[in-house]
Amino acid sequence: RPSAIAALSITLVACSFLPRVALARDARPGELRVLDVRLDGPVSPVMAEVLDRALNRAEQAGYRALVIEIDTPGGLETSMRDIVKRILASEVPVLTWVSPSGGRAASAGVFITMAGDVAAMCPGTNIGAATPISLQGPMDSTLARKATNDAAAFARTVAAQRGRNVQWAEQAVRLA
Repeated sequence: RPSAIAALSITLVACSFLPRVALARDARPGELRVLDVRLDGPVSPVMAEVLDRALNRAEQAGYRALVIEIDTPGGLETSMRDIVKRILASEVPVLTWVSPSGGRAASAGVFITMAGDVAAMCPGTNIGAATPISLQGPMDSTLARKATNDAAAFARTVAAQRGRNVQWAEQAVRLA
């Protein structure tokens, strides 16, 4: 799988110069078939379903990889965990790509980006600020500490599994 990931990394860079539609076309004999899906907007159950369908298609139709283009301010922790679990269990390599320029992988997007076999960012994008927040108002200190510790542990686990900087992943959670 490492040699396939290296080849797919090169493909990702090459594909970044091609129109997006070229990624989803059926390849000619001898070409590498790579499927592309865009995750744009808040992380939600709908986004998790879109990703699941794309990965199912990639696995069942014989694609060599799935490229996930990400631009998100973050979103629901439960949906983020569903997405990350699905990426980590994928039968095909997953390449996460923060794009377009000006885009971001904030909060839940940090975890999704780190979960890819290969993680890349378009120039002019940013990643970070993964401290958990509550959409239902302020959390008391115990709940905030528990949520932060849980998110930091998950960030460390994902980063370690993918060979990423574990310290940075934890700081993205603890220091926003």
